[in-house]
Amino acid sequence: MLDGTFRPLSGHRLFASTDVDDARDTVARIYCDHRLTPCERGGRVDAWQNAVRLKRTTLSAMSYGADVRVEPSRLSDFYLLMLPYSGKAEVEAGGRLVAAHGELGTILNPTEQVAMRWSADCAKLMVRIERAALEQQLSAMLGRPLREPLNFRLAIPKDGPGANWWPFVQLLISHVEHQGRSGANAVSLELLETALLTSLLEGQVHNYSDSLHSRACTVAPRHVRLVETFIEDHAADPIGIEDLVKASGVSGRALFDGFRRFRDTSPMAHLRTVRLRRVRDDLLSASEGVTVSAVASRWGFFEFGRFAGQYRQLFGETPSQTLRRR
Repeated sequence: MLDGTFRPLSGHRLFASTDVDDARDTVARIYCDHRLTPCERGGRVDAWQNAVRLKRTTLSAMSYGADVRVEPSRLSDFYLLMLPYSGKAEVEAGGRLVAAHGELGTILNPTEQVAMRWSADCAKLMVRIERAALEQQLSAMLGRPLREPLNFRLAIPKDGPGANWWPFVQLLISHVEHQGRSGANAVSLELLETALLTSLLEGQVHNYSDSLHSRACTVAPRHVRLVETFIEDHAADPIGIEDLVKASGVSGRALFDGFRRFRDTSPMAHLRTVRLRRVRDDLLSASEGVTVSAVASRWGFFEFGRFAGQYRQLFGETPSQTLRRR
């Protein structure tokens, strides 16, 4: 195992500080607001972080140089993967507790409350993955929109199933460091990012693992794919089941059977999911003065209590919370 004096991504230094407030504020710019509390009364830190932001991920390495407790708010719009290469950390999330070390990393989901304790000699490789990018990758692999938030198991073993994921991280870090010296092609970085996301989704345990591994969803018949395309193109229009049957070119019974067998949903439920995602996109990019009800109405939601419940079930937060983060 590497020791804590090793600092990956040394060409991308973000900060080094012995001030607790400075360390907290700087780390928050990469991740989210959090409490940072030295475990010793009046204690200081000897913190540092190197980080580089790519298109869909942010790679970093960091240490606090002291026994500290870290209590973030919910991550909301990103996943965070961490692997100590020195020392250890206790990570609690979603009612589960993992003692992370050099052979066992962790992944934090956006919707779960988190608390961590880092040892003084703990130094970690960390990968922030944008939630929208990972959900889009999974949706493409499944061939359908997601119906509930993607949630991973907290522990990520370095060996065993999915063991090829951490070597992908090392490869991406090496590529970034090499790029700094030689101006490597940005296209290759993007391809490595895609491989990183795909390897994570295929190799780690999450609530879509069974659906993903079955692969049955990738061979949907033509009439199902026709309706999916129709929905994507006309999601803002008033659409009824008769419109979907007409677009499919088959009977209503055949259409429902196709969606049930190959998408594990119904045509109208698929339409609702697409519209909910369009609402989320609009809320995240909304200008000042835009209201949740106005955006919801634009996408065909007029029973706002029911809409809010469906939205929270899918995204793990209320529409108002999304709007506040725009």
